[in-house]
Amino acid sequence: MRIAILGAGSLGSLYGALLSQVDGVELFVHGRGIHGAHMAAEGLSVEGERDFFVSNDDVLFSLDEVGLPSAALGTLDFVLLTGKSNQIEMLAGLARQLLNADGYVLSLSNGLGHTELCQGVLGPHRVFAATSTHGAWRPSPGTVHWAGRGETVLGSLSGGPGMEEAIPLLSVLEQAGWSPQWSNDGIAIVWRKVLLNIAINPIAAIAGVENGALLRPELFSSALSTMLEGASVARLERVVLPDDSELEEHLRRVLNATSENMCSMLQDLRNGRRTEIKFLNQAIVERGERVGIQTPLNQVLAAMINALHVE
Repeated sequence: MRIAILGAGSLGSLYGALLSQVDGVELFVHGRGIHGAHMAAEGLSVEGERDFFVSNDDVLFSLDEVGLPSAALGTLDFVLLTGKSNQIEMLAGLARQLLNADGYVLSLSNGLGHTELCQGVLGPHRVFAATSTHGAWRPSPGTVHWAGRGETVLGSLSGGPGMEEAIPLLSVLEQAGWSPQWSNDGIAIVWRKVLLNIAINPIAAIAGVENGALLRPELFSSALSTMLEGASVARLERVVLPDDSELEEHLRRVLNATSENMCSMLQDLRNGRRTEIKFLNQAIVERGERVGIQTPLNQVLAAMINALHVE
């Protein structure tokens, strides 16, 4: 099986590293910047939950600044998009060049609207919904810290492929140690991940803390209230979600499992990069306006994060 990881930052590098350990997988990892250049030149080191090294003799690493290798065009069975939210449309265009005639794509990036973008670029018949709650961050170029085990979920979308088409990838993800799950409701799994992101990322970023600090009562209360405000919007959009008590328990589980993780929004602010707030809390505010409800908690968090952006 031939698999590509496009937009290999923290999470994408981690997925690539573990997939590289599976027999029968030919892996192509496409990165950018200093981290991507280090992987291409020296390989990739993983630390945290497991410690191991991925040689650049075993994986085809390439750089966005250089372009796609011609030998990979039209040959990939599955493409995983793991870049930032504002890169998804561009990455979907690259995926279209890489996939073979029967290939599929899935986006593991944070936020709302990615599946629709992918469907617009590639066609609904090629796109799975997907989410991940594994924690990962980069302490230095060429190194990814696996900060906590979460879950990987794939799901079907209207007009898209189903479980039968996903089985080969689910099998490979299982062998890689991701313990993947399947859902027949892809929209619901995307929303459940978004609800976690809107609850965790901006509060952890503003407070400057790792995920586990949000288990403190005063921070957890704020995170939960923000999550449930977003859930109200989702339900008005007719998204099927668990009840509030189950959502609360899910939030606690993820915070415990990724307690040592530095969320991507905090990493972005510390490194002077723009965050994904537009696709998270700001998207909740905009969708709330469309369905006729106010979302003051999400609005305040979005405004605060936007004020912290370095222009």
